[in-house]
Amino acid sequence: MTLQFIIGGGETNHHEAVLDQASTWLETSDHEVFFLVPNYNKFEREMELLSGLKNKRNQPHFSTIHSQVYSFHRLAWYFLQRTGKLGKEQVNEAGALLLMRKVLSQVKEELLLYRREIEQSGFVAQLLELYQEFQIGNVQLEDFMLISSEEGSTKAPRENDVQLKLRELQLIFSVYEQELMKRELEVFQPLSLLTHYLQELDNDSSTGESSLTNTLFIISGFSSFSAQEQSLIQVLMEKSNVCIDLLMDRSNDQTDPLDLFYEGKETYQLLKTSAQQQKIPVYFDKKAQILTEVAPGYHALASYWQKSQQQHELLNGRIDDFVEIWQAQTPSEELRQIAIEIKRLVVNSKHTPTPLAYRDIQLLTLNPQVYYPLIPTIFKEMALPYYLDENKKMDQHPLVELVQGLFALPKYHYRLKDIFRFLRSELYIPSDWQLSEKNWQQGRNAFRRQLDLTENVALAHQFQGNAWIKEQDWQLIAYDFEAEQLEDTKRLTEETNQVRRAFRRDIVSFATRLNNAQTMTQGVTLFYEFLVDNGIEQQLIFWRNQEVERGNLEAARNHEQTWDALMTLLDQFVEIYGEETFELSLFEDMLTAGLANLQFGKIPTAIDQIQINPLDLARPLQSKITFAIGLDEGSFPRKVENKTLLSSDERTYLNSYLPPEQFIRDHHETTIRNEPFVAYSVFLSASQKVYLTYAKNQDEKQNIQASPYVRRLIQWCHVPEQRRDTLTLASPFTHHIGSYRGLVRQLNSIHRQVQEEKTMLPKPWRVLQEALLQSSYGPLAKKVLASQVRKNIPQPLTAVMAQALYGQDLYTSVSRMETFYECEYKYFANYGLRLKEREIYGLNALVTGEFFHDVLDRFLHLVLQEGQQLTSLTEKQKNDFVDRVLKEVFGLQQYHVLDASPRMQFIRYQLAKTIERVTWALHKQSDKTALHPQKTEVLFGQIGKNVGIPGLELSLNEQSTLYVRGKIDRIDTAEANDALWLSVIDYKSSSRQFDLTEAYFGLAMQLITYLDVALRDATQLLGIGEQKIKAAGAYYFHVHNPLIDPKETQEEERLKAFKYNGLFVDDQTAFELYDQSIEPSKHSVLFPLRKNKDEVITKSKKNDARFYTEEEIDWLRKHNEKNLVHGGQQILSGEVKLNPYYKVKDKKRACELCPFRSVCHFDVMLKENQYHRIEKLEKQEIMKRIGGGEDE
Repeated sequence: MTLQFIIGGGETNHHEAVLDQASTWLETSDHEVFFLVPNYNKFEREMELLSGLKNKRNQPHFSTIHSQVYSFHRLAWYFLQRTGKLGKEQVNEAGALLLMRKVLSQVKEELLLYRREIEQSGFVAQLLELYQEFQIGNVQLEDFMLISSEEGSTKAPRENDVQLKLRELQLIFSVYEQELMKRELEVFQPLSLLTHYLQELDNDSSTGESSLTNTLFIISGFSSFSAQEQSLIQVLMEKSNVCIDLLMDRSNDQTDPLDLFYEGKETYQLLKTSAQQQKIPVYFDKKAQILTEVAPGYHALASYWQKSQQQHELLNGRIDDFVEIWQAQTPSEELRQIAIEIKRLVVNSKHTPTPLAYRDIQLLTLNPQVYYPLIPTIFKEMALPYYLDENKKMDQHPLVELVQGLFALPKYHYRLKDIFRFLRSELYIPSDWQLSEKNWQQGRNAFRRQLDLTENVALAHQFQGNAWIKEQDWQLIAYDFEAEQLEDTKRLTEETNQVRRAFRRDIVSFATRLNNAQTMTQGVTLFYEFLVDNGIEQQLIFWRNQEVERGNLEAARNHEQTWDALMTLLDQFVEIYGEETFELSLFEDMLTAGLANLQFGKIPTAIDQIQINPLDLARPLQSKITFAIGLDEGSFPRKVENKTLLSSDERTYLNSYLPPEQFIRDHHETTIRNEPFVAYSVFLSASQKVYLTYAKNQDEKQNIQASPYVRRLIQWCHVPEQRRDTLTLASPFTHHIGSYRGLVRQLNSIHRQVQEEKTMLPKPWRVLQEALLQSSYGPLAKKVLASQVRKNIPQPLTAVMAQALYGQDLYTSVSRMETFYECEYKYFANYGLRLKEREIYGLNALVTGEFFHDVLDRFLHLVLQEGQQLTSLTEKQKNDFVDRVLKEVFGLQQYHVLDASPRMQFIRYQLAKTIERVTWALHKQSDKTALHPQKTEVLFGQIGKNVGIPGLELSLNEQSTLYVRGKIDRIDTAEANDALWLSVIDYKSSSRQFDLTEAYFGLAMQLITYLDVALRDATQLLGIGEQKIKAAGAYYFHVHNPLIDPKETQEEERLKAFKYNGLFVDDQTAFELYDQSIEPSKHSVLFPLRKNKDEVITKSKKNDARFYTEEEIDWLRKHNEKNLVHGGQQILSGEVKLNPYYKVKDKKRACELCPFRSVCHFDVMLKENQYHRIEKLEKQEIMKRIGGGEDE
């Protein structure tokens, strides 16, 4: 019929030209118009065109019967659905994925290039994408065969590789199409169907369709067309009247790839030539009129950018009335400044004849991964409505997590992380907890609580695998090592087993049934019944209704869409696999892969919203105001990467064998060539103003430069670059204030700066603060601003509250009091609030230490019980005693963890080897020293139900007493000079040195306290009369299995690894008792002593600070008791200081391994949070402080 073009650059009014064309055509009563626009902006173009046409025709009762707006695909649907020519049942995206995976498994052995790619993530989607490209490009599988038959013998190796790839693709796609035919399915190709239908329209009288003689198709918004679209346009030119609107300055016979309008001009020539060849009348081009209602700088910018593609020259005139260029510090600050500017623009326009609506404003970006996550928070803060057309995948939805977790359970034999991945989806609520729709949340909350308990128990006991499958209930054993007694776990056992039983009943049984399915249909049926019978669908309905009540319509739709997508996927699975033999692995792979590739559909929830669009889809006059964001040198022009299965060269090679009406696009080349045109469209996308912005810093990237296109405007068009810095006291506050909610943030920042600079709050900010406090956000502002004066200082407890927490009398242990001196808040959190870390399965330091203490106590007790001495034991007797003790201890309930797994059994073996080495050392040490064990595991005070010797009872005040409890690992004694010398030994599973500075400051009170208790109660403890008791010291014994250099195999070298460390008595008599085996001019392997050539035992070092006189030990005991009393008084007074210690010399900190950092929020950068610094003190200085005299 006819063809006509509307042409003109971005400075012309294409919209008006299109409306004029349509309006003129519709003046004849039986004429109709179809507008064809791109699918991505069909909704907004429909609104523009139909409202514009209504105004143009000026009719009171405007009807859209004769004027409709479609995309190419919707046009096909419009014609085909009325004629019943939509074809066979269509395979959807999920079904196509399933079928293609099936095809790949069939042809795998015939592939060479792609055999290894089959299992790669995303390969199936790439294949389907390429198949779709071939369909859109009108490329048929037969074309592959023609290419491969062309002079194969003379081709270069590179061409042969391409042909091999094409042959494999042809094989895959041909089998794919055969599988579609078998199932009477097809990939929906509406344009091909429409083209075929229109070609036969006039020749097929049975259709009842009238011709398209009186129809005008106006195609607008395109610069190029696919092969399918071109074929359809050619048929439309034959059957109807076609008008094509192209953005190009003028028509040329020749096209230059460097021309800004190259793509449009190439399309123009192609379609015009095709029409002429078919003898279709081509009318003269209609030129769009120059725009008038745009900013003055609009035309200047359009003209400059077009000319600048050939050469750079300074712009005569200015465009800064139309263009602003901003540099912000970060993407979040960039968006925040934009939000404030939008607020300003909308408010200021309210008093103008044409006020701005939010829908008149758009944001454009090429970096959705950077900006999309930030937009919701910032725009909500500024109370800005927006529409973000973001393609979100369903793979993070709880239903997808549940499905993936469900299949992972039997696959990995019920691993702990898979079990709770499934249960934490909260879509599976066992029937035991399911309530009515009205009370469903109560049931969920009850299940959630028991699930928390169950997870704690499972982590602590490593319950996974068979522990969840077997019928037998869990038997929980919890041992309190501090109280030395089993905890009551009856209720916990029942509650956690209730969860386990439900899981076994519903999930484990389902996995068994599914595994026994015979056909794929039966497997799908079982899976569907599982989802329905266990309330998964019902939970989603509850969630949807809840979101509807909250007004979150998008979230409500997402729940519906996910369920519908899963059901569609199951339907397609049955359609494709049907009665084939059931394969669980295939079912799982297909289901998880299908769900992972699905996306949520999204529709606007309001009309007046800021539009957030992809920058590369910008078009002139798309809005009144445009913010093009993220225009930095790394983003625009784009660095394009070809991620398809065919490279650019391979596409060129393929196209060289195809006729003009068949081709596949090289998106990589096209994108690079079109970037200047994209920039042109962005710059002209607004009629009133364009803001071009970028962030200087982003994540780890610093000092990022603006896009070269933006720099060109700065350099050649005199557009100044504005720095939109973060808020400071010197900043113009109008750049940072946009809403009361946003003002809360900004005032908080300003107050912080005022404090840091020690100045007054500027008057404008005081006025704003007063207005904020009077607004509806006043309560929130008060809370936030109060944080500026709030200090991270714990509030002290009242004496009454402290007594309620700790009791009138304070029952404590030495380690607890050491914790108090490490940090008072740590003591409060641990023993006041009784906060506990979650217990994780394994052998922690506490259990290991208790094990060693238990074994060594029983070993020495057995030696004494048998009437033996360590010195008199033979090696065989010693080993027999060790075996008996280990067998006894390993059988105790508190050490059941050592039998729980092969790994723990190995650790058990290592512990046993350590005990063998340690008892060997004890045996050998007994031969060398006069000090021999008399008592082990000496309990003082009360631990749990066990009561020992009195220990320390220290008065705190008239009403309160401090009772210190503990357990001395070993007491050794020896007699000399009519006195009984006594020492205490503390077993440590890690190396420990006695530090006098730590003892002075209350950080290491254990040895001194134990020695104090032993000396106080020696008469009762040892059952002696009036014999004089003297201190022989207190020291640590390292319980370990040392790695010994093979060269140091001598006994004495091995014994050095067990050398005592602590505080020793500076007395010659004690020296003689310590080690009786020292040879002249040799050092002791037990103690820090040596024997000189005169056979006199002396300290290893003359001024060894580890040796103390009897008087000094008394001073230490008294000072230690003073520390205990002071700590007890502070605790019961309610004092709670955040004062972790920091030992300056070795840089030890109380906070290093503290589990309560997340509770106290200690921050050394805060003035009020400072470490309690401990400087190392020399022994002489400490003795002077606690004894009042110089060290002699």
